[in-house]
Amino acid sequence: MSRIDRGRSSRPRRSPLWRPAVLAAALPWVSAAGPGEPPDTTTADTTLPAPPAVDEQEQTARAAMRAAEADLREARVMLRTGREVVGLFIGREDRTVTLRVRGEDLKIDLADAVEFEMLGPVLETYRALRAATKDDDAAGRLHLAYWLRDRGAYATALDEIESLVRAEPFNQEAVELRVWLEQQILLKTRGGSRDEAEENTDSARRKIFDFPVLTPDEINLIRVYEVNFADPPKLHISRPVVEEFIDLYGGHDLMPKDPEGREALLRRDPLTVLDLMFRVQARPLYGEVQVLDDPASMKAFRTQIHRTWLVGSDSSCASTSCHGGQEAGRLYLNNHRSNTDATVYTNFLILDRFKLKDGTPLIDYDEPANSPLLQMALPRDRSTHPHPDIARAEGRRGWKPFFRDQDDLRFRRAVEWINSMYRPRPDYPISYQPPLPRGALRMEGQPAGER
Repeated sequence: MSRIDRGRSSRPRRSPLWRPAVLAAALPWVSAAGPGEPPDTTTADTTLPAPPAVDEQEQTARAAMRAAEADLREARVMLRTGREVVGLFIGREDRTVTLRVRGEDLKIDLADAVEFEMLGPVLETYRALRAATKDDDAAGRLHLAYWLRDRGAYATALDEIESLVRAEPFNQEAVELRVWLEQQILLKTRGGSRDEAEENTDSARRKIFDFPVLTPDEINLIRVYEVNFADPPKLHISRPVVEEFIDLYGGHDLMPKDPEGREALLRRDPLTVLDLMFRVQARPLYGEVQVLDDPASMKAFRTQIHRTWLVGSDSSCASTSCHGGQEAGRLYLNNHRSNTDATVYTNFLILDRFKLKDGTPLIDYDEPANSPLLQMALPRDRSTHPHPDIARAEGRRGWKPFFRDQDDLRFRRAVEWINSMYRPRPDYPISYQPPLPRGALRMEGQPAGER
């Protein structure tokens, strides 16, 4: 047996993520709360979605998926640089082997390797890990389900997460993962569209007063994208994440090639590591970076925009009688628990993605002062995008300008906030569909019933 191609080892090797020395450090990645904060459940809608009924046909399909998952195997490549890559074995063609690592297919030329080793079946490794995980270790079991998901073992991951949800029915992250897995399996067994799966997954979000909000992981992801290196927030990147970064992207020109350089990277401060992640565009790992407070741009949005004229009072843009009520138009904002991260970041994402009927973005990042968001808060005779004339009615206060003119200090601060957002603007990898109030449904031209 050659040193390059050793076949299956008599003792299955595991990914570095599961070595005992780093397992404890890895588990906090999937904490149900956001970085540094407990889960906000005081006013959340605690009605959890029940698992859908599984008919006989789908049971048969899931059984077939479980059988197919028994054939999933991992492989290990040791490169000449000393870097070890462990991932799901996809295939081999001549001297090129393809491994799937964290959902990304990596093609590795075995001419650059000193060892190639087929490891044990994924489910065999899972059973060994599960036997070492206590039934009441919710974080460990959740991480196991993610581990299975990352390797394509959706049916087995669903079995694990359903068992966890039965034991902890109010574990919101487990519930959300269960819904995601159900929808992905639905795609495979019924041929549904990906849009349909995302829509169904979105409906399972935690809600604040019936308004779906972003998850802690999605909030953290926005924070990562908005990090300003000139005025950085507090960051934490665990050693296992840096090790995985080196494993996945060690071949990039900007990455250190020698063992001393890789060891030095493991000791660098989190801001330097994140800067390198951005330069390498290691997007699958962005969510593993923990941003412990608001970046400068989001802090400005929270204090100068959201807390003042957007949601801050009964006369604000998102008041119940305006864009925060059931008579709002297409722009519908959450005005409950207004200073929580969930509400602040959800409202920001809605504004960031909102477009007028003619396709004009609500926020003009190139010419902030021309943003319809700001222009519609000016008096109509001083605005390039005048706010529609909303007459007073019962329960509605009508519309009043918030800014006096473009020299208004509050207007200038809003322009400064938009200028502070990261450029070029990222497309956050977040699937979120804001709700529509009753008023928007009427205005969208829905046919009226007979009277």
